[in-house]
Amino acid sequence: MMRGAGLQHFRQMVEEASDAILLLDRTGIIRYANAAAARLFGHPLETLQGHEFGFVVVPEEPTEIQIPHPLRGVVAADVRTVPMDMQGEPVWVVYLRDVTDRKRAEQATRENEVIFQHLLQEVPDIAILGYHLDGTVFYWNRASERVFGYSAEEALQGNLLALIVPENLRGEMEENLRGMRAEGTPPESGPLTLRHKTGHPVEIYCAHAALEYGPGDTRLFCMGVDLTEKQRDQLRLREAIRAGNIGLFDWDLRTDKVFYSREWKAQLGYEDWEIGDDFSEWRSRLHPDDLGPAQRKVEAFLAHPEGRFVNEARMRHKDGSYRWILAQGSLIRGADGHPARLLGSHLDITQRHVTEESLQRLAFAVDQSPSIVVITDTAGLIRYVNRQFCHITGYEESEVVGMNAQRLGSGLPGDDKDPGLFEKLSRGGTWEGQFKNRRKNGEIYWERARIYPIRDGQGHITHYIKLAEDITDRKHLSDRLDYLAFHDPLTGLANRDLFLDRLGQALAVARRDDHVLAVGLLDLDDFKVVNDSLGHEQGDRLLVQVARRLRVHLREGDTVARFGGDEFVLLLSPLERPQDVIPVVEHLQQAFAEPFLLGDNSPMVLGFSIGIAVFPQDSDRAEELIRHADAAMYRAKNQGRHNYNFYTRELDTQLHERMTVDQAMRRGLENHEFLLHFQPRVELASGRIHSLEALVRWQHPEWGLVSPGRFIPLAEETGFILALGPEILRQVCQQIRAWEAAGLEAPPVAVNLSGREFQQKGLVERTLETLKETGVEPGHIEFEITESAAMRSVERTIRILSRMHEQGFHISIDDFGTAYSSLNYLKRLPVQAIKIDQSFVMDLGDDPDAHPEDAAIVRAIIGLGETLGLEVIAEGVETAAQQRFLLAHGCRIGQGFLFSRPQPAEVIAQYLPSRTKAIATQASRGRS
Repeated sequence: MMRGAGLQHFRQMVEEASDAILLLDRTGIIRYANAAAARLFGHPLETLQGHEFGFVVVPEEPTEIQIPHPLRGVVAADVRTVPMDMQGEPVWVVYLRDVTDRKRAEQATRENEVIFQHLLQEVPDIAILGYHLDGTVFYWNRASERVFGYSAEEALQGNLLALIVPENLRGEMEENLRGMRAEGTPPESGPLTLRHKTGHPVEIYCAHAALEYGPGDTRLFCMGVDLTEKQRDQLRLREAIRAGNIGLFDWDLRTDKVFYSREWKAQLGYEDWEIGDDFSEWRSRLHPDDLGPAQRKVEAFLAHPEGRFVNEARMRHKDGSYRWILAQGSLIRGADGHPARLLGSHLDITQRHVTEESLQRLAFAVDQSPSIVVITDTAGLIRYVNRQFCHITGYEESEVVGMNAQRLGSGLPGDDKDPGLFEKLSRGGTWEGQFKNRRKNGEIYWERARIYPIRDGQGHITHYIKLAEDITDRKHLSDRLDYLAFHDPLTGLANRDLFLDRLGQALAVARRDDHVLAVGLLDLDDFKVVNDSLGHEQGDRLLVQVARRLRVHLREGDTVARFGGDEFVLLLSPLERPQDVIPVVEHLQQAFAEPFLLGDNSPMVLGFSIGIAVFPQDSDRAEELIRHADAAMYRAKNQGRHNYNFYTRELDTQLHERMTVDQAMRRGLENHEFLLHFQPRVELASGRIHSLEALVRWQHPEWGLVSPGRFIPLAEETGFILALGPEILRQVCQQIRAWEAAGLEAPPVAVNLSGREFQQKGLVERTLETLKETGVEPGHIEFEITESAAMRSVERTIRILSRMHEQGFHISIDDFGTAYSSLNYLKRLPVQAIKIDQSFVMDLGDDPDAHPEDAAIVRAIIGLGETLGLEVIAEGVETAAQQRFLLAHGCRIGQGFLFSRPQPAEVIAQYLPSRTKAIATQASRGRS
């Protein structure tokens, strides 16, 4: 037996040793065990001592033994036994070192190597070729044999260019290999047409990867997917390439069946046949703490499939351990548009989690920094944020760790706001710039950031760190100044400067790509009347609505700008041909058919006229295109508004003519060149004068008598009618007074009231003032307003006409039947007469029976007037047959060349003394 003093001396030597140390007597009984031995065996010291060692070991020869552990399973230990003589007694000192972790790591490495080799060799339908930079083949898997027809024995040590690269691609391939040798940049991934052993072409999608086998020994791997395979195989293989050729799954959402690849199963330690094809195979292997969150994440993604599905969770290995798995997937929709499959991959990220734990310990050093600090992994998942980040964004750290930075708009990897960022970071560089981010409460803020990579001991990038500061206030001030420099402050549309810049860029692209673009100048019809009558505040609201509607209904990529007033400019690009503008414009016309709402929620339909100039036909200069579009727009207005017109060379001449006439009209008003002619309205039965219509004429000193069709539409467009209209009313009142002063009985005189005049504020007051100044009673004046002008804003029309009627004025609706009147509104209008548009009467010709459609329209209008208690006046009566037809169907008053052309006041005076003198109806005199 060992004496107590010797045993005590031994204990002092080994008590603190890190390795397990046992002292055995000659029978193999443990007489002493240190604390490390108790930990290794998983038993207390008092249990070990006196217990038989139980393992066969050879003295002085290292041995490995497997020790059963009550908690850890089997523990591997290296054993060395040394015989000793202790106070005359032979003993054995046994040294044991725990090598379990090392053995498991070695075993995992060996298994991974086998799996990887098996994966490369057996991966279905992916041809994997390995070759040196001179093209010599050193690896050729079974899929390569199937795709290209060469066996591995035939391909190995052959030259890739001679084997499968067609002659027309060899020069490019050789250039790529030279570039790889010089710069280390592998060829780009993409589709290639290579050659089969038999000579027929093979279409593959090839992704390259470069691997360093040693100093100066860089080799390339090409992973090629046969693009002629079925679509499902294509999708699986593309996902395999994206996911790094790791474990794949393909979940059929309709049958709940799942395809798990061999690699997916091998990650968890299973053979291919050991895992079925049910969704429960995945769910049953999730860690209990991760099961609920993972299922909810899957359900949320399927309900709102945005981006890719990404989830990290622990999954149970066959050996009972848990591995961290990163699952990523993409949703595939079926032919009916509904989700059909979830296709994705599994990646073992256990080691990454170990690294992340170290990062979290290091995070304390920067937690108090006044700068924003964010650390992500290479996939863009946030692993750390400091307190300043939480203060600025409003998020708690627990809310964002594990989240992809892209979801926060943080600009870290995973965000595509700046392509230069990823290019720099992928090369290992540092990026500096600005990001627009979103706080937890949804508020946008700006930060200036610096991002740089974190590398491991081998130089591989493992994480990214961002240091940033909040620059929101500075950015808002700068952006506001920039915005106002290039945008219309009322509508937010581009202004002239920004539009010209975009047009210049678009012209450059159009020249380069040989495509067409168009510039459209859009002007709102009658907006000035609306603005003048309803006020500038209402006008501004209407312009904002117009801008919003234009933005919504233009194509993506088109530009709309406001140059001022109610003038908008469109840039439509790209176009294949000039005719492609027409569907865009017609779509806008349909959109504008919907009424706009004024401040009191009353509806208003507002049309537009647009002129279009096209590159390259009309011009290749920006300013000239705009000028040509402007000319075309005025042509569109002249054609009847609510219209569009393409530029032609003649429009330049017409635009010059328009400007000349406009200036001459204004001078003519000052020089009293405008005068009145009067056309009688007669009683069809007796021929007696019933009333007169005043018609303006322009006696130009050089051009002579100017046709009303040449200047009236232009006066309407330019607003000159607002100055001319009051002058016409003044002349009418003065002429009535002149006839009365000459002892004549002046009949009522009808004056045309333009749509612009009618919409102008203060119309009734100005009219009464003119009558007061000239001494004419309202009963002598009848106002004619066109049907279209009356229907533009019905409620306002009713209010104005009611006031005029209360003052004693007579009101008639001109051109009746040419617009779209609502009978419900018409019966509410305080009018006394409707005038049948002359086009319907003239189309009756000499035989109304030969024109049944026009005759039916005329009869309907007469019947409507009779029903509503309105006088019906027929315009354009030129034949006795028309006169008889109108009388026969109840029309009492007519007007037209059958009775008299418009005449000067002195001619009309001849018929006024008794007001009973009939006008001859002979056609020859009527057309004199």
